[in-house]
Amino acid sequence: MTGPQDTIVRSSAYRTLQRISLRERLIAILVALLISALGVTAFISTILLHLSLVNGLDEDVRTTANRLAANPALVLSNESTETIGSGYAIVFMPEGGIATQVLPAPGGSANEPAVPTLTLSSSAVETGEAFEVGSVSGTRHWRVVATSVTLQGKQIPVAVAAPTDGINETISQVVVLWTVLGSAAVLAAVFTGWSAIKRAFRPLSEIEDTAAAIAAGDLSRRIPVRLSGDEVASLATSLNSMLSQIERSFQRVETSEGNMRRFVADASHELRTPLAAVRGYAELYRQGAVTQPEHVATVFQRIEDEATRMGVLVEDLLSLARLDEHREMAREPVDLTVLVADAAQDARALAPDRTIGFGGLNGKIGTSLVLGDEPKLRQVITNLVANAVNHTPAGTPIELKVGTRGDTVVAQVIDHGHGIDPREAERVFERFYRHDASRTRSEQGAGGSGLGLAIVKAITVGHGGTVRVEQTPGVARRSCSSCRPSDEPSPISRGTISHGTVTPGTDSPHTDTTDTHSTFIGSSQAAPTPVGHPGPDRRT
Repeated sequence: MTGPQDTIVRSSAYRTLQRISLRERLIAILVALLISALGVTAFISTILLHLSLVNGLDEDVRTTANRLAANPALVLSNESTETIGSGYAIVFMPEGGIATQVLPAPGGSANEPAVPTLTLSSSAVETGEAFEVGSVSGTRHWRVVATSVTLQGKQIPVAVAAPTDGINETISQVVVLWTVLGSAAVLAAVFTGWSAIKRAFRPLSEIEDTAAAIAAGDLSRRIPVRLSGDEVASLATSLNSMLSQIERSFQRVETSEGNMRRFVADASHELRTPLAAVRGYAELYRQGAVTQPEHVATVFQRIEDEATRMGVLVEDLLSLARLDEHREMAREPVDLTVLVADAAQDARALAPDRTIGFGGLNGKIGTSLVLGDEPKLRQVITNLVANAVNHTPAGTPIELKVGTRGDTVVAQVIDHGHGIDPREAERVFERFYRHDASRTRSEQGAGGSGLGLAIVKAITVGHGGTVRVEQTPGVARRSCSSCRPSDEPSPISRGTISHGTVTPGTDSPHTDTTDTHSTFIGSSQAAPTPVGHPGPDRRT
């Protein structure tokens, strides 16, 4: 079991290790592995060398003992040192006698081998196996081989010993050599490893620098991708993809926040004017400044008009909010031809001074079925026609066309007014956008709040379509909408159009060629089909 003290020690060691950089940890691991490998190699090689040297010395001593056993007279002669060799010690042990050293040990009596008492029945004498002994009173060690010789007709045990000084010196030199070479190898490994790791970590340093730059606010920074194709390159590629998505997300958030601030400011501006008017008229009435019945009626009529205006604005805002929630719309077959025909008839009733034309996109009027929400699609056509009526001079002709082009149903609202600046054509679908920068309305009060075309775009996009304004030669402005057709047949169920009867399959009676044109297109799953007036277009 581990106690609290052990837990504290481990936690402290872990925190200390966490404070060490990854490079330093890798170098430490490299050095530890290298030292371990060198240590094990040196230890094993030294042991093997020692065993080899000991075996060699044992063979030499055994050879000398065999020569002595074959000719014991050599020991007693004066030429024994030259014959046997120097550095050996020979000890005779007669039965019951005192051990006699014939050849003295090198280094004096203190270094004489401490050979144990031997008899003819001793295992060392019988087997001839070498063994190691120390000195009588010194530090020298000896390798000993015991045998028996015949002197004066008697078998006498004899021991031949050789010192291990040479072996110890060789082993010491090898240890020193291993230490020096190992230290040099470790230092070289540290230097080379540090350089290699630093070079290998350079891409990670670039990732770190890029992350620091991004944290400082530079979201456009990217990590350089190397051509090595290794894990770091794959990581850099993945991180760059992630950073691109993050940058796009931040851009969307910033755009959304900017749109929201602009939306709130525009909505406040639009509501401020009618509220100020209502408050002003109410204060006039409360202060008694308006006493005549006809003046009182006028004041209350103005209050009612401003309240109605605020109500319309609030309803438009609620419609946009619901569309922004991307709620599921009704999906049922809707004949767009019927909606356009109704819008043309309504426009003739509201603007009797205008020529409102209605016809087919390809010359003939036919069924144009789409899958969608009928009230919302009707609102799209109504808003486009109202925009054309409100933003063109009185008496300006307007044309409405509908039909199928490929797999797309297209509806066009064409006016022959003064046209629109191509630079502003794309902005007309922005919320609260009006052509007059001062936000003032026309004298007829037809300026609007700037939400009609924004609702058109939101509904069209919700149906998977597109909407745009085009300006072409001979026509000032054209609004165009396109949607994917439905497969269910549905005949036109409404009849004639004022200012000339138009029935399914007939052309529009309007043939005006003046220069104002507007187009609205909404397309669903299929790619949008370009819609344009014959001749070169200028589109935004």
